[in-house]
Amino acid sequence: MHQNCPMIPSPPTAADQRRRLRLRVAAKLMVSVAMLCLAYVLIAQVFTGGGETPSMPSLRVPIADLLPGESRIISWEDRPVMLYRRRDEDLAQLQRDDGRLLDALSNKSTQPEDYRGDFRSASPDLFVAIALGTDLGCPVNFLPAQTARFQGEPWPGGFVDTCRKARYDLAGRVYRSQYADRNLVVPRYVLEGDTLILGR
Repeated sequence: MHQNCPMIPSPPTAADQRRRLRLRVAAKLMVSVAMLCLAYVLIAQVFTGGGETPSMPSLRVPIADLLPGESRIISWEDRPVMLYRRRDEDLAQLQRDDGRLLDALSNKSTQPEDYRGDFRSASPDLFVAIALGTDLGCPVNFLPAQTARFQGEPWPGGFVDTCRKARYDLAGRVYRSQYADRNLVVPRYVLEGDTLILGR
């Protein structure tokens, strides 16, 4: 009676060994590239912090005709930007201590470092911000002063988003007890006479 013997696998050929070596090298290379990409992203996040907004192409905007108490929304790189010319009473309001503000000192805000402070701007009379709420990214509109009360006081003027009605003061600082919990984003810009240059 004939008994079947188990087949003994033949030793790998030189071609098989080369193929396996190439696969191992390729797998190690892929892991190394993934680790390098991850390290780059982490390092980039650390070194690009500090509240600065990403650089974008610049836009020159004439502002000589923007009068005190007036607002305007312009488009910059497919994003709405709010301009508001502040009045003397607006500046006085912004300098008063308002405990209703969530981040009055703008410590957790996004704005150029040298624009931090009561006004969050390059010049006290002009406020510039990305006109998108920090809750759901909905458009933000200017809401003038009203006798109607907000959080116990007459509304002094500021900004309101169009979705869940979060409100911000005339420096884009968010009030407490709302869905939004961050101040409006202030982009990098400079003023040259009666021209606003966004992205510089």
